[in-house]
Amino acid sequence: MFWISVDREAPEPLIRQIYGQFRERILTGALGAGEPIPSSRGLARQLGVSRNVVLEAYAQLEAEGFLTARSGSATRVAPG
Repeated sequence: MFWISVDREAPEPLIRQIYGQFRERILTGALGAGEPIPSSRGLARQLGVSRNVVLEAYAQLEAEGFLTARSGSATRVAPG
C-alpha cells in the first residue's frame, strides 16, 4: 500500500496520520467493503514505524466501525 505514508516532522502523531489516511480512503470509497488491509507487521515495516503504532491506528478504526478483524483472518474494511 504505497499510498500510506508518514511525516515524522509533522505535529500530528504517527498513529493519527495512519488512521486519517485509512479513514479518508474508506470514506471516499477508495477502499471498499470487505477489502483486506495490510498486516500490521507488513505496514509497520514498510513505514519504518513500531508495530504498536499501526496496531493503535487499526484499533481506533475498528472501534469506530471502519474495520472488522477476526483472529486468523485478514483485517478488512467493514461493510456499510
